[in-house]
Amino acid sequence: MILRLSRAIWIFALGVPLLSGPAQAQPSSAQALLDLVGRASQKLRYSGVRKVQMKFGPDRVTHTEYILRDGKKTRIWFPDEGSFRGQIIVETEKERRHYFPEKNQVEVMPPRREENAARFGRFGRDGSQKPLLKLEDGEVIVGIDTKRVAFFNKAGQAFMRLWIDPKTGLVLKRIFYDKQGTIQASAEFTKVDLTPQFRKSDFELNIRGAKIYTPRDRLAELVSRGDYANVSLSPKDPFQLESARIQRIENVPALVQVYVKKDGRVSLIQLKAHIDPNRLKNFGRGERLGTYTWQRGGSSFVLVGDMSESRLRDLAQRLGG
Repeated sequence: MILRLSRAIWIFALGVPLLSGPAQAQPSSAQALLDLVGRASQKLRYSGVRKVQMKFGPDRVTHTEYILRDGKKTRIWFPDEGSFRGQIIVETEKERRHYFPEKNQVEVMPPRREENAARFGRFGRDGSQKPLLKLEDGEVIVGIDTKRVAFFNKAGQAFMRLWIDPKTGLVLKRIFYDKQGTIQASAEFTKVDLTPQFRKSDFELNIRGAKIYTPRDRLAELVSRGDYANVSLSPKDPFQLESARIQRIENVPALVQVYVKKDGRVSLIQLKAHIDPNRLKNFGRGERLGTYTWQRGGSSFVLVGDMSESRLRDLAQRLGG
């Protein structure tokens, strides 16, 4: 069985480099520390090893990741054992390539780092969320003293904690919690080298004989197989198709397309049934999102995204809604 990296695990790669020049004053608040992480995330240079744990139902799965990071370029690969054995991910400013050895296939998608970094930098910016950030003392990780930023929901329950080097902004450990307060996913560096040497080939992924597979290929398969309307944003649109999948929503199979660009993401949901868009406001990663709905040809279409209704309406017009 071929397993894919979840979004939660991919954004564990976020981190920052040592800053050059005069000594930097350490951030005095949780928001200031998050700002440091966001500013430096585009310049990160390091190599490291990370231990990741994820909870799938009652089971917990642990794996090891090897990572190279040079600014906006990242390479992650996995040992020849475990759930992700032999897989390789290389991301540049232009694209992300993910190699699946069991299928001898390279999936090509839009890059995720800029969108993740932009979203991360928005944490706490909204006035309703600022009081939910708490700066705490953290433990020593790979020889580095850390500060811990805790994220709380309106009920006062922690849903994420980050352990950060306050001198550099490097995120060394991250934990996500579910609604019951149980650890859902965690990642922690066991080795870090902040002065690595890279080769150009480290950030290239060309596997001889491997099939190239894109989200557009996947979307075409799903549209044909499920008799869905062929509705999608243009390949030239600023929002680029990241993934397409079938997902059951209120027990109805729906075609879900996820589009991303530098400052955000939006999901296009198509299903052959009427659905209350308010029930989809928590569709994306625990955030309360905006929705815009229209019907056409016996199908319902819903745009879900972290943006205003007017922006969603503009996107809908580009989709014929």
